[in-house]
Amino acid sequence: MLRTIGGWVAYVKPGGGSASYANPLQRLAVRSVETGETFPLLDHVTSVVPDAEGNLLAVGGTVAHGEGLYRIAPDGATGKPAATLLRTAARPTALTVVKEALPPTGTFDFDRAGGKLTAGWTLSRFNAKVSLELKHTVSGRTVRITNGTPREGVTDFPLVWDGRYDDGLAAYNGAYTWTMTATPANGIGPAIERKGAFTLTRAPRPHDFDDNGSPDVLARDSFGHVASYDVRQVWSLDPYQEPYEIRVGGGWNVYDRTLAAGNIGGTRNGDLIARDKAGVLWLYEGKASAKAPFAPRTRIGGGWGVYNQIAAGSDVTGDGRDDLLATDKGGVLWLYPGTGNAGAPFSGRKRMGGGWGVYNQLTATGNLAGAGAGDLVARDRGGVLWLYLGNGDGTFAAPVKIGGGWGAFKNLVGIGDVDGDGRNDLLAQGEDRDTYDTRLHLYRGTGKWKSPFAPAAVDNVEQRAGIGDLF
Repeated sequence: MLRTIGGWVAYVKPGGGSASYANPLQRLAVRSVETGETFPLLDHVTSVVPDAEGNLLAVGGTVAHGEGLYRIAPDGATGKPAATLLRTAARPTALTVVKEALPPTGTFDFDRAGGKLTAGWTLSRFNAKVSLELKHTVSGRTVRITNGTPREGVTDFPLVWDGRYDDGLAAYNGAYTWTMTATPANGIGPAIERKGAFTLTRAPRPHDFDDNGSPDVLARDSFGHVASYDVRQVWSLDPYQEPYEIRVGGGWNVYDRTLAAGNIGGTRNGDLIARDKAGVLWLYEGKASAKAPFAPRTRIGGGWGVYNQIAAGSDVTGDGRDDLLATDKGGVLWLYPGTGNAGAPFSGRKRMGGGWGVYNQLTATGNLAGAGAGDLVARDRGGVLWLYLGNGDGTFAAPVKIGGGWGAFKNLVGIGDVDGDGRNDLLAQGEDRDTYDTRLHLYRGTGKWKSPFAPAAVDNVEQRAGIGDLF
């Protein structure tokens, strides 16, 4: 739109106030026909008409004076066109906050909040782009949540964070800083910004070694290197998309048995135990750190070479401490009650009975059937899986047959609650016969003792350096 005022030409593209993108022509500007001097007068206009005196009347606004009716006329002192507010509409041109719900400050319990963080703004106009950026102080990891598609007439901009980073990894507990920003989509006026900080917390979870509320699986490759992977992230990725890897370290080939043991050291974190080839059992206390998940090892004791199967991570005795179970080469099952003391994590063993030599794998699963005590699954040499429900007094109920076909799996891992439904799940390690990729089979817990697992969900994990064992 072009209009003339004496020796000046006014030009503008009307509608910039409600535009969803910036346009340099949305400002009403004037240009001298004689000298070419150019400068803006209004940040946007809805309409422009000439008045009876040859001046212009414009409905529009400026960041400085807001929305209203303006007269564009020569200034008495300079002779140059100037904008004068004749009647205000009592509305700001700049983006402003009508109502706000900011992210938390202090300690933020993610469990109590229902597994989500909510924030948001109600703004003075719809054409804005709103974002919230969160940064984990220790790791430097960030996530950005946006509400950036303007919808005409909608001035509420909710922001919801599901507790995951952009790559699907569950966010670590600990200190966070946040920046919440609202930017005018049409480029008129400054952005709105708020900043703050909070500390994210969750209750401890089984098999969570990096303190992010999501279970991890540990993998030892053929070279003895151990790495940790977030199972929830693995299931959220596309096939062959690489999950985030935490390198635990090398030298783990000295052990012939390694397993997640639950919390046996008395802290809130999950621990590892490992038996070397001389029969010595070692404890790696969990540190709940994404950079170094475990403390240096401490010696539990020798003589553990007499056992061919070891399982840990279930509270069999009902005292709130995770225990250890082991079968000797004569088929006798022994219980080592947990003490909660890292210096001596187990008390003296107790004989539970014979006949356990028929099983070639024992897996402590935690509470599967909802009774409160820790349970055990055992696979016999024919590939049949059996459930032993814990009675909570250091004994088990009679075995319940789960089903056959489990002999195809190299390892069974009591992985904890992967899908967040409050029930413990089982992770089975298989292999694709054609590609030799590791195949993960996730059996989701049902909470029913007669059928404790739903049918498997399968995911492929690209074989890296020959993954040997999962635990």
